[in-house]
This record gives sequence, C-alpha cells and structure tokens, in this order.
Amino acid sequence: MPAHEDSPPGPPAPAGLAGRLRGWTSSHPLRNTLVGVVLAIAAIATVVSWLTVAEIAAGPGEFTVSRAMELLESGDDERARAIVDKLVEEDKLSSSEYGVALYVLGALKVREAERQWSPDRSRTDYYIASKYLAESRTFGFPEGREPEALYLLGRSLIESRQLDPGIETLREAIQEGTQKKAPAHLMLAEAYFYAPDPKYRRTLAEIDAASTDPAITEDQRSSAMLLRSEALALLGDGKAAREAVVAAGEGADVPRRELAEGRALVTLLQKASLLEKDSLADQAVAALERARRADQLATSISQESDLLKARVTELVGRLEEASLAYNELRRSHGSSESGIAAAFEEGRLRQELGDFAGSLDAYRRGLEAIEDPANYRSRVLPLSDAKRRIETAHGRLIDSERYPDAMQLTEWVGRVLGSTERLALRAQTLKLWGESLLVRGEQEGGRGAETLRKGRAKLREAGSAYERLAEARYGTRDYIDDLWFAAELNLRGQSYAEAKRLLDTYLRAEPVLRNALALLRLGEAHLARGEQQAAIDTLKECLEFYETDASSYRARLLCARAYRTEGRFDEAEALLRHNLTRTALTPAGPEWRDSKFELGQLLAEAGQHDAAIRELEEAINRYPDDSQARWARYEVALAHREAAREPLKRLREANTVNEREVARREADEHLGAALAKFQDVQREITLADSNDDLDRATLRNCFMLAGSVLFEMERYEEARQSFANVSTLYQNEPYMLEALVQIYHCWRRQADRTKALGVVQQAQQLLERLPPDADFATSTNLSRSDWERLLSQLATL
Repeated sequence: MPAHEDSPPGPPAPAGLAGRLRGWTSSHPLRNTLVGVVLAIAAIATVVSWLTVAEIAAGPGEFTVSRAMELLESGDDERARAIVDKLVEEDKLSSSEYGVALYVLGALKVREAERQWSPDRSRTDYYIASKYLAESRTFGFPEGREPEALYLLGRSLIESRQLDPGIETLREAIQEGTQKKAPAHLMLAEAYFYAPDPKYRRTLAEIDAASTDPAITEDQRSSAMLLRSEALALLGDGKAAREAVVAAGEGADVPRRELAEGRALVTLLQKASLLEKDSLADQAVAALERARRADQLATSISQESDLLKARVTELVGRLEEASLAYNELRRSHGSSESGIAAAFEEGRLRQELGDFAGSLDAYRRGLEAIEDPANYRSRVLPLSDAKRRIETAHGRLIDSERYPDAMQLTEWVGRVLGSTERLALRAQTLKLWGESLLVRGEQEGGRGAETLRKGRAKLREAGSAYERLAEARYGTRDYIDDLWFAAELNLRGQSYAEAKRLLDTYLRAEPVLRNALALLRLGEAHLARGEQQAAIDTLKECLEFYETDASSYRARLLCARAYRTEGRFDEAEALLRHNLTRTALTPAGPEWRDSKFELGQLLAEAGQHDAAIRELEEAINRYPDDSQARWARYEVALAHREAAREPLKRLREANTVNEREVARREADEHLGAALAKFQDVQREITLADSNDDLDRATLRNCFMLAGSVLFEMERYEEARQSFANVSTLYQNEPYMLEALVQIYHCWRRQADRTKALGVVQQAQQLLERLPPDADFATSTNLSRSDWERLLSQLATL
C-alpha cells in the first residue's frame, strides 16, 4: 500500500468487549440498526428516570451550577443533567454560570458518546458535545478547568470529524497544561493517521511525544506502538514496523497486534528479492490468519486481514487469483473500508491485466460505495489515496487511448473528486481525445476527413467543458486559464463565433496576461470567418501595443494575408518583409519560414512573376520537406507559365526571324521550367498515394497545365498524352469534357480531322451519360447547355 506523508482521523481499532461489539455492529448495516433501536429505547427510559430521580432527590437549594459541577465530578450524571436542565429552563443563569452549565452538558455528552456502541451515534453525540463546549468557551469555561475543557472540546471536534479545529484545540490544551497530555498526543496521532489525506510522519511525531509522558499507561503505550507500526508500514519501512509490533508487548490487543505484524511483513514482501518472497509470504499469511482467528466477532480486522492476504497473492505473482480474491472481498464486504479498498485494488489489477471492462466495473462499484466523502474515513484506503488511484487509472486509460472508457470513469468520480474536479477531468479528457483524433486524421491523409471532423467536434466539446469549468471557478486564479483554454479549443475546433465571444470575454477579464496572443487569436477567428477588415483592425492593435511580443510575428503574417485577400498587395508585402528583415526572427523560426512562402505567393498573385519565382525557389531550397513546399512548387510552375505569356505574345507579333527566335527562346525557358515543376508535383502526389481532395485537384491541374504548356511548346503528341491522363483519372465526370476538348485541339494541330471528330463524338456521348444533377459549376466553366452548343460547333469545323 502506498505511503502518505500528510492527512485526518477515524476511530482507532476497537479494543475490549465494548469496542469489539462496536466493530461487530459497524461491519453490517442490519446489526447497526438493531443495536440503535435498543439503545434508543434505553435512552428514553434513562431520561425519564433522570427527571424522576432528580425531582425527588434534589431540594430547591441544590439547583446551582456549582452543585451540577460537583455531581459531574462524582459521576452522578443524571442529577447533574437534571439540575442544568432546570436552571436553563428557569433562565436564571448569569453569563459566567451559563458557560459552566454548557460545559456540564458538553462533558455529559462526551460520556454518552463513550458509552455508545454504534459509531454513527457516537459521532453524533461527539458533535453535539463540541457545540456545547464551543459555546461554553465563548461564555467562559469553569474557572481552573480551562486545560481539561479544551481537551474535551478538541476530542469532541476530532471524534466528530472536525479535524482542523480539533487539532488546533488539542494543541492549545497541551500548551495550557492539560493533565491528559499523553491521551491528547495520541488523539493527535490518530487524527493525522485517519485524515482524508494522512500525514504519517506527524503521526509518528505525536506518538513519540506521548511516549515521553510519564503518565502514559501501558495500554496506551501498546496501542500507540501498534499505531506506530501501521504508520511505518504505510511509509514503506517494514523492518521498523515489525520492531514497533515487538515494542507493543504481549499485553497488546491480540487481533490488532497480529494484523500489524502481517501488514509489516507485506510491506517487506513488496521490496523483497525472489529468494526472500516465498518465506515472507508464508510468514505474512500465517500472521494474518492468526489475526483472523483472534478476531472472534469478525470485525474490520478480519476484513483487512483478507485484503492483505489477497495482496500477498498478487505480490507472489498469482495475479488472476489475486483479482478473484479482491472481487470476492468486494462482493462480500460491500461498503466497508476493506470492501471499498478491494474494489479499487481489483480495478487497478484488472486494468494492468488488460481487462478494461472488468476494471471499470470494479472502480464504479468502489466509487458508488463511498456515499459520503465528507464522513468517509479509512486507514486501508484514505480518501486522498482513492483520488490518486482514480487519477492514475484515468491516466492509464488516456495513455492507452481508451478515451470513451476515460470519459465513463469521469462520470462516476463526482462524489469523490467533487463536481469541479470532475468537470476539470472531463474537460481534459475531451481535449486529449480531440487532439488524438486530429493527429490520426492528419496521418490518414485523404482518408482522414471524417476523423478530423470528429476530432474538431471533440475539441469543441472540450471548449464548452472548460467554459463551464471557468464558471464554476469564477473568482479564483483558475478562472482566466479555464477561459483561455475554452477559447483556444473552440478556435482549434473551428467554432469561430464561440472563440470570438470567449476571447472578447477574456480580454475584458484579463488586461495583461496573454493579451498579445489573445488579440492574435481573435484576429485568426475574424480571418477564418471572412471578416477581413475586422481581422486587420484586431491584428494592427496587436502590432501597435505589442510590437516586440512573440505573437507579433504571426500577427504580421495573418494581417498580410488579410491585406492580400483585400487586394492591398503593397501593405501585405511591407508586413512580410518586416518579419523577414526587421525582427529578431531567423530562418530557423516557423514565422520566418511561413512569411517567406507567403511572400512568394503574394508576389505571384500580384503579377510579379520573376520576383515570386525567386522568393519561392529560395523557400523551397531552404525547406524542401515542409508541407508548404509542394504547393510552392506548383506556384512556381504557374508563375513560369504566366511569365511565358509575354514572350509568346511577342512571338506572335514578331516581324523578323531574330525577334521570333529571341521570343521563342525566352518562352521555352519559362515553359520548360513550368513543365518540370508541374511534373515534379505530379510525381510527388502520385508517390504519396494521397486521397486528399486538394491533392486530387492539384494532380488534375498538373496534368492539364502540363498539357497546355506542351501545347504552347508545339509538342502536341506529349500534350495529348498529358490530357489523356486526366481522362483516365476522372472518367464519367464533367471535368473530363475539358480534357477531351484539349485532345481535340491537339489532333487538329496535327491535321488529323478524323480523330479530332472522333474525340468530339466521345465527348458528346459522355455528356449524354452524365446524370441530370451532375455538378458542372464547380468543375468546368460551362453549363450543360453550353457544352452541348460547343460540342455541336466543334463537330462542324
């Protein structure tokens, strides 16, 4: 079992007949109810007898708080209570007397709690006692009784699970010189041991402090040593734990002593070598069996003994057997401490064995058994340990990419982790799930469109979860971060309207932190929605106020894209060249690289073909493996093709042979370079075997454009073959008509009218086969009727 450095308490292991009976009732709800009914009847009879006896025995002069204190000290609880009840009823107490009366009621309630056999009723009585004593402290404890009153108050607070104020009060009692110094230290030790987040080293320190008190009894010392053994075992020091068991002596509670011995041996077994394991396992099982036999009332000691035996089975490598043992414990002991711990152990082991369905079922049952985390106390599975185990189990599911299982687990942890932590776990799970789907979709290429869609949907869900988390943590330091994650995830999930709304909220709530980046993200959202001017205004604000921030580099790049979309090429070029030459960016930076590619495309779009070719060729040479390089090669090919138009025009208009030769040479240089780039891109896409829609369209364009370049170079046979490749790839699609018309022109240039007319007939037949709803608008420049007229005209030429 894992060691814990720091956490609160539950009751110590029961001792004596009354303690064992208490353990017996706590092990089964029906027993607890039966005993509670009997005690309730007895309590009613006792109260009636108190009042009767008090009225008979007490004369008028005896109804004073001093007399009540005397009766309390002498053990005459009934008469002491009757006097206080009478005085309170008559409302004749002064302020100081009222404090004494409340002290008497608190002390009496502590005694009632000590006599209770039901842990729940005992805790309730201690809670009532704590209220009486706390109120008594306000009015003033009885003079000279402050240290003991503080001790009773601290004890009542701790026993009623009010740990922090109880610990503080007991420390005050010790400082004030209480005569119960050793019991106070021992109670502090138990408080730290049984806390929701145990602090075992503080437990050891309190036991050491109690041991130095000469007034400590042998029973207290033995009990303290057994508690020390348990703490040491949980800290992983099995050797020292066994020594503490020996120090407890033969007079210690036998079942608890044997259980402590078994636990210490299990701790040693966890770190033992192969040669030592069998011997230690046998010793541990023997000690645990002795504990079980000594526990004649079958209390929690027997249950914990069974739990530790299952752990021994696991440690010696019999994992399936151990899993079955945990399952049986969980089924038989239900909501007891050991039953809940067994469920968690089964869940952990099943997960390690790869049985994720069985693991989830075990964790679900364990979590459902923790009905009230506020009152849950367990030394075998503290609340903090339960939380850590759930977080570990969740992490393993995430590592195994079992995101639906991880989401299911988050639905069950609300009571244990709390609603806010559950929401945080859910948001984190959705985020990781979405990111995983995006990575997988990108790896799948053209086949990953649906995966990418699902990934973005999960990121949007995560964004909504983070927004709800921000609302839950409003006013805390986490609020701003939650809001930021919500905006980022909606942006990545392409929910741009939601991203804008959240970023606006973020910028209003946080005037400093991430402001530059928030403006950048807001600009991205505007740009994605086609709101070019809004994007420009937002990005210019980022550049104006945060010119040297790292976000400014990408802000210039995005602002340049917005200007480019608006046709404001000079402003766009100025921003890009600023990134490339006037900032701390280097070619190793992603913003420098993206600015270089963007500048080349901008110049090409602006008609500066030679400058575009230079910039794009430099970018391709620097980053040949970048995802943008393929598109840049395509852009270079287009730029060369466009650059060839001017010499081709001069070629058609030339009046001399020399002019024609110069124009032809210049045109062929550009056309040859364009052809080479188109073919490079074509080969790259073909080898990548990509099904991406953009790659498929680019491949089609490469064949068509390469064919047109070859046509311009008067290489008609090769041009016809390039167009034919398109007809092979896109059979029975409207775009096929474009390729057939180009093949027709090639045959006409080759003076083969018969084959040219045959291609026209083929095109007419294709047009007739195309369905009525065929999409001509997105794949060709002509409608169905336009194609019918064009093909009819070509057939008559």
